[in-house]
Amino acid sequence: MDYDKLKSEGGLWQNKKERDTHPDWRGHVVVSSNQLRELLNRAKGNQNDPDPDFEMRIDIAAWNRVAKSSGREFISMSTEIQQPKEKPKPKPEPTYETTLDEGDIPF
Repeated sequence: MDYDKLKSEGGLWQNKKERDTHPDWRGHVVVSSNQLRELLNRAKGNQNDPDPDFEMRIDIAAWNRVAKSSGREFISMSTEIQQPKEKPKPKPEPTYETTLDEGDIPF
């Protein structure tokens, strides 16, 4: 799959807080169908041979921006699915083949 197709975008806008416990910023990320498909394929792939440490990482990049329509400052975001690192495959156990006959054993 083309790596650029795994990107999505979103934004964070300063929240009009009514209480101190409310978030400072609120926003969204739009997940593309290609990105969602890739996430689902990876999750399904883990079902066949479950890895207890399985996780998917999505990287986020952000830029300070000013909305042309309202003049409000916001944070523009871009997300990318982190490409999984290949886990080293365990080395197969060595197989030993013996070709000794009973006559080869001296006792």
